Amino acid sequence: MKAVKNIKATYKTNKSAKVGETCYCPSCGQPFIKTSYQQAFCRTKAGTICKDKYWNTVIYNKRNNTTRISPASRRYMKTQRMNNRHTDIDHPFSCEGLGQWID
Repeated sequence: MKAVKNIKATYKTNKSAKVGETCYCPSCGQPFIKTSYQQAFCRTKAGTICKDKYWNTVIYNKRNNTTRISPASRRYMKTQRMNNRHTDIDHPFSCEGLGQWID
């Protein structure tokens, strides 16, 4: 709990810092120079690794989001399962369809 408070404080400090000031990344602790007014994380790692780590740590519900399926994804997968049901015509390369397409 103490670590979460520390990284939140670092994030708030970075957000209030002026462009050109030296800040410390709340996730990895690397120093960086703030290049835009909205920047709060370093760019030493590829992509958004530090930002993702921060938000996954701070927001409790996101800590186990690797297994969470969003409602939109759940609806999409349900429609895909319904659309992929077997039809009356078997595919020529399926085991049921072997031999039915003889030329």
